[in-house]
Amino acid sequence: MLDVAKRGGYQGARMLFNPLWCYHCFFGVVMFLTFVGVIMVFSSSSITMLSSAKSPWSQGANQAMFCALGLLLCALGAHIPPRIYRGLSGILLIISWFVQLLTLTPIGVEINGNRGWINIGFTTVQPAEFMKLAVCIWMPLAVIIAKSRAADTRNNNSYAVPIIMLGICCALVMLGKDMGTTMIVLIIGVIALLLGGMPSKWFWSMVVLAVVASTALIIQSPNRLARVTAAYTKCGTATGFADTCYQSVHAKYALASGGFLGVGIGNSREKWNYLPEAHNDFIFAIIGEELGFVGTVMIVLLFVILGWCLLCVALQATDRYTAMVLMCIAVWILGQAMVNIMVVIGLLPVMGVPLPFVSAGGSSLVMCLGAAGVAMSMMRQQAQIATATDRLSS
Repeated sequence: MLDVAKRGGYQGARMLFNPLWCYHCFFGVVMFLTFVGVIMVFSSSSITMLSSAKSPWSQGANQAMFCALGLLLCALGAHIPPRIYRGLSGILLIISWFVQLLTLTPIGVEINGNRGWINIGFTTVQPAEFMKLAVCIWMPLAVIIAKSRAADTRNNNSYAVPIIMLGICCALVMLGKDMGTTMIVLIIGVIALLLGGMPSKWFWSMVVLAVVASTALIIQSPNRLARVTAAYTKCGTATGFADTCYQSVHAKYALASGGFLGVGIGNSREKWNYLPEAHNDFIFAIIGEELGFVGTVMIVLLFVILGWCLLCVALQATDRYTAMVLMCIAVWILGQAMVNIMVVIGLLPVMGVPLPFVSAGGSSLVMCLGAAGVAMSMMRQQAQIATATDRLSS
């Protein structure tokens, strides 16, 4: 636990550990990433919309609409006390299960081979995004209870409950064939279990099971196997270039053509229907093309700052539940951003995981902003932040 204030206060480089600075910096980074996302979604989608006989503004306008909804959810979430989240965590998880099951009903929608959306009339939503937030809120409480029971009974079997519940979450998402999202949910849950003191034998058992299951799922799916093969072998016509390498290769073309400063916002060549999902999963490639190396480094740095702020406040928190929720949200946002960027630059196979706050997609944007609101609520429990925010509100 950090205790910088007792060692000379927050001066010079120690300002980086100032929880109040982290609180405001976190909010600023979230707002800036969201603003950049709206601009880049419009820029990267305008040609695709025109070719589909739609207004070039339509995707950007949708992103702006979901941005407004997400900001309202963020503001609401920031003012809900952590004890409410703690009390409703189980209900939120059950609701996320129910909504995820709706993807298997007639209102479920299949996109790019994944049945992970539901049609609500005016738009489609991805329930798995809500499940990520529910896992971040519920798993910390579950592992805290499990650790307490294990200490009282000296029996580590109490960890079986959160492990089984996490398994159900992953299975429900995987029923829609969305392996990328399943991995994100699994990583959040495993980190929560590790933070909660899960015995190493349980951890390694989960790792082995996850590796075996992932390998089996990849082998039994020609599409997944082709993506993995394309990511780690030389692309060419003999290996199915058009089907498995096209997207990754054009993402690299976009990054390469951007150079140091980029070709300028709106001047991307790859967005002219060369790079599929340019406004969604591969928006980082368009950022690299239009804003150059400087733009991509800026995005990466912003995510690093965001993660630092969450972890810094978590390490200074006196309440274990709030600290673990902050860490789970950090793992979600940073882990997903890392996966997305590594896919774009070719270090991982294509997974269909959006870039938090930036990629097009109402469900992802709204839930990421909702998670930011939850994080701000948890941060407000830190004494220095609570004092400052109470003074501003009075």
